[in-house]
Amino acid sequence: MNSEYPSIEKLTDYLNGGLSIEESEEIRAWFDQSAERKKELDHLEIIWGLAERLNRMEQIDKQKAKKKIDSRITPAKDQWKVFIHYFQKAAAVLILPILLLGAYLFFQNGNIRLSEQEFVAAYGTRSELVLPDGSKVWLNSGSKLKYGQDFNLDNRRVFLTGEAFFEISANKSKPFDVVTGQFTVRAVGTEFNVFSYEENEFETSLEEGQTEVFLSGTNDPDDSKLKMRPGQRVVFDKHEERLVLSEVDVSQFSSWRDGKLSFKNTPVSEVITKMERWFNVDIELKDTELLNYRYTAVFENETVLQALEMLSFSSPIKYKIVPGEKRQDGTHAKSKIEISIRN
Repeated sequence: MNSEYPSIEKLTDYLNGGLSIEESEEIRAWFDQSAERKKELDHLEIIWGLAERLNRMEQIDKQKAKKKIDSRITPAKDQWKVFIHYFQKAAAVLILPILLLGAYLFFQNGNIRLSEQEFVAAYGTRSELVLPDGSKVWLNSGSKLKYGQDFNLDNRRVFLTGEAFFEISANKSKPFDVVTGQFTVRAVGTEFNVFSYEENEFETSLEEGQTEVFLSGTNDPDDSKLKMRPGQRVVFDKHEERLVLSEVDVSQFSSWRDGKLSFKNTPVSEVITKMERWFNVDIELKDTELLNYRYTAVFENETVLQALEMLSFSSPIKYKIVPGEKRQDGTHAKSKIEISIRN
């Protein structure tokens, strides 16, 4: 049978007894593939039964109903008789498809997730959480993680915008997928970091276990997946539009969860981007020559100004703070730091 969720038309015919024996068995076989799907079918049948009760409202003795209505409504309100009569018909006709459609949308995995969970780490902060399967996640500044109601049932899939470190509970029958805008990282039980704030920005580093990287939304990832071993890092090269695998000291990419911002021979453009998110400030490079600089440093308890002072010891830079403008609502925009070459 098709792996997709049965159409609402097909489900309606099934629940109404309008399918052939073969077609009905095909529907039941689809729902019998997992305990969760069986539960969905049970819920749909309950909803259908309730809707049928509404339909039976049409079978009420209209004469008895008319007498009861006449005994309770004055002649001045006879207009309400027509309203009540047509309201019963409308309820029986309209509520059935509405209930069924609501159930259909609720259970159709991957399209609408009414009980989706979402976690956010505000800029300048970091947070830690434990998922329903026991896996631990650390969210870096300005990051968002969400997962649907089917998590740990049919799958272990989370959606990440930003940066996070994962300690995955082992479960070979249910791989753990971290889905970003362009790529997905798959693991069974392992420790790794994923960085993907923007659509075309992606990197991941592996500390323990094994992971696979492939294009998000790929139906058959086996054809294009990239396997990783501990101590490896994968970065998406925007210019060449390909994934680049390298052997590195991966600890520098996950030290942020311990409150440390680490750089090791890192281009200044990457340093500035991470400092902006870490300290929740805007930083602007005034001289393009600065793009040739690389830095090695570790910041732990320093303020942004102390961090800039440390960077200025190893390179000829100077900085200026531009206060944030006052908005109409009385709040202030973020301050901006301008960095230029020191003469």
